[in-house]
Amino acid sequence: MEPRKILSIMVAAAMLLPFSYVSSASAQDLDRDRDQLKTQQQLKDKDKLQTKDQLHKDQLKDKDQLKEQERTRERAREHMQTERPEKPQHERAERGERIEGGRH
Repeated sequence: MEPRKILSIMVAAAMLLPFSYVSSASAQDLDRDRDQLKTQQQLKDKDKLQTKDQLHKDQLKDKDQLKEQERTRERAREHMQTERPEKPQHERAERGERIEGGRH
C-alpha cells in the first residue's frame, strides 16, 4: 500500500476511535442507569408487597381480636346464665299475681 493511503486510514481510525470509545462508554452508562432503575423499581415493588402483607396481617389480627372479644362476651353471658338461671315464664306470672293479690 502506498504510504499516503496508510496515513489516511490511520487518521480516519484515529478520528473514529474517540467516537466509538465515547459511544461504548455512553452505552455502558445507559446500561448501568437502566440496571439501577430496575433495582430501584424492584425495591419499591418489594416494599409495596411487604406493606400489603403487613396490612393483611394487621387486618387478620384485628379480626382475631374481635372474634376473641365476642367469645369472651359469649362466655360471660353463659356464665351469668348458669350462675343465675332465669325463672320460667309461668313462675313469673304466678308471682306477679300473688303480689298483686296481696295489695288489694
